[in-house]
Amino acid sequence: MPDRVGHYIGNYRLVRLLGQGGFADVYLGEHRYLKSAAALKMRRLSFSQEEAQRFLEEAQTLVGLRHTHIVRVLDYAIEGDTPVIIMDYIPGGSLRQRHPRGTRLPVPLTVDYVGQIASALQYAHNHHIIHRDVKPENILLDSDGRLVLNDFGLALFAPSPDLLTTQELAGTLPYIAPEQVQGKPGFASDQYALGVLTYEWLTGMRPFEGSTWQLLEQHLKAVPPPLRERCP
Repeated sequence: MPDRVGHYIGNYRLVRLLGQGGFADVYLGEHRYLKSAAALKMRRLSFSQEEAQRFLEEAQTLVGLRHTHIVRVLDYAIEGDTPVIIMDYIPGGSLRQRHPRGTRLPVPLTVDYVGQIASALQYAHNHHIIHRDVKPENILLDSDGRLVLNDFGLALFAPSPDLLTTQELAGTLPYIAPEQVQGKPGFASDQYALGVLTYEWLTGMRPFEGSTWQLLEQHLKAVPPPLRERCP
């Protein structure tokens, strides 16, 4: 992976690496003239024309969403042969960083978090968008402590989810809904993931753990252990 710190992407100088995913890196950028900050999401690996199109579609999906709790896209660029999504910089890091695995949250804070993410998801669903990857790593905290839903890289535009063709398995297994496992995600799939998050915030544990196949089997067939068993 090339070290891009110090390089310019359009008017933005890359200041430091913020994070890495399976396919992209995210850098903090500073505007050459305005000195404002932005997050620049850049494809890291070689990619096909189809993958480049999906990256563009992520930007097109986000640019149409204007909500307090959804990250805002500022611009899209092609640098050489690398596509770049330029977004608002959310300085507080992710919820996973704020609350590491095993952390139990107070009920009032959990209720507050659920309300904010539910509001973001309802707005996205009203615009026919299924996120498909709601998890702590994809929820950021802004400078005022508000939650911001991020990373719509797996999002689907679905005017009617019932009419979607069967989709490839996508998402993060501990949070994935049964119908999403079966290739038929819907708006309720995001609500299921938020339910898993709520369970984790209250108990410090996710309802299901295990290998890939164990997780898939549990989501499809198992009943989560009662909350009282894990947090009396």
